[in-house]
Amino acid sequence: MLGPLPPLHRWIVCLATLVGCIGAGAWLAFTLKMPDVTASGALVGAALGAVAVVLLLHDFRPHPGPARLRRH
Repeated sequence: MLGPLPPLHRWIVCLATLVGCIGAGAWLAFTLKMPDVTASGALVGAALGAVAVVLLLHDFRPHPGPARLRRH
């Protein structure tokens, strides 16, 4: 979705997305009425964050195929 980015920007996007998703998962699990599920919420948040990182950094545009050369 974000397309090709320089390596530093890719790392920043990855870290920000993962930290945000882990924090959101832990907070959501903490607010539930179940005891001690905060770690599980953080793990679910990390998994969803990894999926979000892949979707954010994947380039969905079709890449051109290799050029064909005719040799004589």
